[in-house]
Amino acid sequence: MNLNFVDLSQHLSTVTIGSLLIIGALFGLINTIAGGGSILTLPALMMLGLEPHAANATNRVGGVLQTMSAAIGFWRRGTFKGERIGFLLFYALLGGILGPWVSLRLSQSSMALVIQICLAMIALFTIGAPRRLFQDPPPPPKGKVCQHIAAFVVSFYGGFLLAGIGLVSLYLLRFFCGFDLVRGTAVKALYLLTLTIPTLLMFMWYGQVRWLFGAVIALGSILGATLGVHLSLSESGHKIIRSALPVTALLMVISLIYR
Repeated sequence: MNLNFVDLSQHLSTVTIGSLLIIGALFGLINTIAGGGSILTLPALMMLGLEPHAANATNRVGGVLQTMSAAIGFWRRGTFKGERIGFLLFYALLGGILGPWVSLRLSQSSMALVIQICLAMIALFTIGAPRRLFQDPPPPPKGKVCQHIAAFVVSFYGGFLLAGIGLVSLYLLRFFCGFDLVRGTAVKALYLLTLTIPTLLMFMWYGQVRWLFGAVIALGSILGATLGVHLSLSESGHKIIRSALPVTALLMVISLIYR
């Protein structure tokens, strides 16, 4: 087991720290308002010099902290009582182990190409996401077989590549499992926590997490989330974030291609 703690002794430049704080703030802001902030943090980490596997691993640090905070908050309010989500949590655990393992079997160059393709697809999904994703009532749930297949695919993707998993998992919960927006948002927090903890542990085991990068981003995400709470009260804030996010993500994909 290689936890890669050696990078805790490395020094980050002032410019890098400032960039990471901005990245983290955007992550927290976007995730609080609309979800999908990780589609910006992943390419940004690569632009700052991390190799694809290290960037993919480090991108999980802030995600664990944020989903843990959200899940605890919903748990204290008794939101999960009576919810039949055992199969979702099972696939979350499975995807959290299988996804990272498969991703690390790829070379750095292959992983970089996969990241570019997936980010472009997620950005397009964000643009074309149906309005009903954020509106009630939800469509009726799909059959059990479809729910299990979709849960496995989404969970594997979340373990493989975190980017955009908030929106993708909400789509799973709303359009396949039939959760309304409030219950779906709450269940999503517990589902993603169950997914991201084993994922982070897997990447830690293989020594891919860069802790200084992750810690600074996590600090910035707290600041961004605080701002996001205030902006979330404004409908214009929602529209600006949801409109700007996919465009920004596509620009970052283009930057990665030509970097």
